[in-house]
Amino acid sequence: MQQTNEMCDRLIKEFTEHYMEKLFYFCLKKTGNHADAEDLTQDIALQIVVSLNKGVIPTSFSAWVWQIARNRYCVWAKEKHRRNESVTGADIGDYEISDGGENTLDNMIHAEQMALLRRELAFVGSDYRNIVVAYYIENQSVREIASSLSLPVNTVKSKLFRARELLKEGMSMAREFGKRSYQPEHVSFAASGSQPSGLPWRVVNRKIPNNILLHASNNPSTLEELSVELGVALPYMEEEVEILHRATLLEKQGDKYITKFFILEKDCRIEVYRALREGAHERSRLIREFMDDTMHDIRALGIAGEHLDDNVIRWRLVPHVIDSAMEHMGKGQNVFDAPKRANGESWGFVGYEETEFPENTVMGHNVYGNNHNTFWVYKCNDYHLWDQCGDPGFDEVILLCDCIRKNRLISSFTDAERAVWLRIDGRYAHASEDGHVVPDVLVLTEETVERLGELLRGHKHFETLVRNAAEAYDRVETIFKKYSHKVLHKHMGYYVRMELHAMRMMAIHDLVEAGVLTLPEDVSKSTLGMLAFVH
Repeated sequence: MQQTNEMCDRLIKEFTEHYMEKLFYFCLKKTGNHADAEDLTQDIALQIVVSLNKGVIPTSFSAWVWQIARNRYCVWAKEKHRRNESVTGADIGDYEISDGGENTLDNMIHAEQMALLRRELAFVGSDYRNIVVAYYIENQSVREIASSLSLPVNTVKSKLFRARELLKEGMSMAREFGKRSYQPEHVSFAASGSQPSGLPWRVVNRKIPNNILLHASNNPSTLEELSVELGVALPYMEEEVEILHRATLLEKQGDKYITKFFILEKDCRIEVYRALREGAHERSRLIREFMDDTMHDIRALGIAGEHLDDNVIRWRLVPHVIDSAMEHMGKGQNVFDAPKRANGESWGFVGYEETEFPENTVMGHNVYGNNHNTFWVYKCNDYHLWDQCGDPGFDEVILLCDCIRKNRLISSFTDAERAVWLRIDGRYAHASEDGHVVPDVLVLTEETVERLGELLRGHKHFETLVRNAAEAYDRVETIFKKYSHKVLHKHMGYYVRMELHAMRMMAIHDLVEAGVLTLPEDVSKSTLGMLAFVH
């Protein structure tokens, strides 16, 4: 009921702003004097407002307004005739859509109906549109059109007839563009894998492609449907859709297109959050007990200098343990094994409708460097920790790892290395009194990674933690299948695992609240969650 009232109010506003002046001049033309024109205009306006207030919602507002105007004029004219008064002016037909016949468009191309015609031409395929424009606007004959387009005359006639039907149908519609689409500024995207070509980001940096993807998400749509829904002329829609199709973000199914990656709408995201929160406290307890039981052995691995306290190790262990449990649950597609793309790249892409949660569940995971010198960063999107002291550049990673591997002295640096060291010193490392480089982040090697894994897998709670993660996977998969088209099921495991990463931040929140994890005094100097991996 509220929606109907809002629609009526909108139509009344549209009528008073856009039709009253036109009605007056129509009435003036019909009656021949200002006084009668004012009376007739008020009579027509009264009929329209009363009908709208009664809940009448016309299919085509413009056609409906002029039909009432014609009807009220007929009543006025008959009354005048009975009083032997003359009636002047042309018929209202100039303002109406003719019901049929060969001259349908000829009757349309008048006054405000021309605007409707132009609108509808934007949503007709180019093979029809070119013929209509040539015949009705450029005044070419059927034979001339057939010759210029290299088509049989009968084909041109057939397409012209079909175009009339399409345009007549479209012009009688009260189109409401974009009624299904999300607001593109309320949807964010996340990608994983390798994207040297710049895909997918370089094709989703504008509103039009984003709206196409949003509308076609779980909703197979033809080019015409996308064009009408989004209010974009068909020629432009064809170009945009082709770009998205080549980028493997849209899949073509017959004459329809569907988004080829998961865009999680608000209701879906809320259900997923609740499903993951269901087992979060148990996960946090198991992780805490693992750290309490093994901290002495972990420190003995030498991954942290004596100047780094246990809190630094815990901040890294929490997401690491979650990731290890996911790795061993035997379900789904690993997020590092992203879907293969037509151009040979491997990357995944997920969209998220803006949603308010009781907590921030975003944690990024970035890797810098090369195969022999890498710097890993868990990026916590809470407690102002996302940037911390900043992520390293490539040269910084290479020098830092080389210094750790060779136990280098500052005095051994080349001039170029000294310049790089200035960006490292006080952030990821410092110089000892004797001039050696001392890392201020955790340091792992292939050997220590394996021994850390053995400690985790050998703990009494590990299998319970893995079962907990597997149960979370099953709950999220069930939700995703409810909200997704079958085209997304091929890579369902990838999308589910992407969402399971929210378990990291849930555990961080639980353990910060419990006092197991402590926050840094100066975030700008913090390296929590960072480590150098020296191969």
